Amino acid sequence: MKKVLIVTYYWPPAGGPGVQRWLKFANNLTNFDIKPYVLVPKEPNYAIIDNSLENEISSKINVISHPIFEISDFLPFKNYFNSFRSGNINQINDQSFFEKILFFLRGNLFIPDLKIFWRNKAVKFLKKYLKKNKFDTIITTGPPHSIHLIGLDIKKEFDINWIADFRDPWLMLNSNKKFHFSSQTKSKHLKLRNLVLQNANKVIVTSDKLKNYYGKLTNNIVKITNGYDRINLKYDLDKNFTITHVGSLYPDRNPEILWEVLESMCVNIQGFENYFKLQLIGNIDKKIEKSLSISKFAKCISIKGYIAKKNTYSYIFSSQLLLMVESVENVMSYVIPGKFFNYLFSKRPIIAIGPSDSEIEQIMNKLKCGNYFTIDQKEALYNYLNGCYEKFLKNDLKSGQFSAEKYDRQNLTKKLVKLL
Repeated sequence: MKKVLIVTYYWPPAGGPGVQRWLKFANNLTNFDIKPYVLVPKEPNYAIIDNSLENEISSKINVISHPIFEISDFLPFKNYFNSFRSGNINQINDQSFFEKILFFLRGNLFIPDLKIFWRNKAVKFLKKYLKKNKFDTIITTGPPHSIHLIGLDIKKEFDINWIADFRDPWLMLNSNKKFHFSSQTKSKHLKLRNLVLQNANKVIVTSDKLKNYYGKLTNNIVKITNGYDRINLKYDLDKNFTITHVGSLYPDRNPEILWEVLESMCVNIQGFENYFKLQLIGNIDKKIEKSLSISKFAKCISIKGYIAKKNTYSYIFSSQLLLMVESVENVMSYVIPGKFFNYLFSKRPIIAIGPSDSEIEQIMNKLKCGNYFTIDQKEALYNYLNGCYEKFLKNDLKSGQFSAEKYDRQNLTKKLVKLL
């Protein structure tokens, strides 16, 4: 039986998207005669907690926790830091003087990220652990990308197969642009990134655009996307014309074009407000919440806040339409959010709003699972939503007939097994 060591920062009880990928892979690897060990931080400061995920950890996984020094525990405004760690960072033009100073210090003092203080602790532990315990492969996953530096240090000391899993474009990461990196800081990031790419035996990425991006720096690259769990679910469709969004809505992820279209539909379509329901599941920026509270469709809005992942399925599967929103910045076109695959599994029509040249748009066009819009396509979005509403009134807004089995996590794990 092969033994694999996975080093990750995000692990239950962490909530949010970062924890899902390797929790699911580790569970599934046990079905392929592979014994996963997972090194995680002990008592970390997670920005989002989902205790229900602890029940999903297979008993066949050996979880090793090692102390981490969390600098954020000792910084003032801890809750504020946790808020922007989960994505709630003001755009550069909207940052106050205090925020600009704070973000500058965050970006230029802690390279590549706030978890860098776990590097030496984890490496020191692993040097002793790996002398007593033999592994076929070590896998590091980021962000946070300081986790890859642990793999880099271990690779220098041990003749071990090292796989680096990249879930985003590192330096081009959307939030990094708001940290006011100096040219020296950017150079340090590039140097560290390139060292990881050039020393890892294999690099896994989650999209074709990431593969092309990192493929300019290494040939040892493989795409394994995120995916969905194959589970038996059946929910009746909501009797309302329900649009559901699962995930956070923050300043750079605010679909103003959709709010304008919904306002217009309330004005132009008699009785629309009697049938329409907007469900927002996840953390919502206070400014967005306030603007929605005075909209013409305010009474149609249901804000649920963050809920356990297992409880989101009932909302997804019973909705008439599913909403996908990403930042309009081009860098986000490199990333395919995990919830997209849960949306696909439900077979409900998807409305996606984001940057041009997005990989999500390419997948949606291929599968014919909904429509994708950029922020300058207001009229097209209105017409599409209006058409969906008319189908709903005729009880004809049907589920898709496409196949998304390639994104089944069992099938994705088979690709991973081939690398191991």
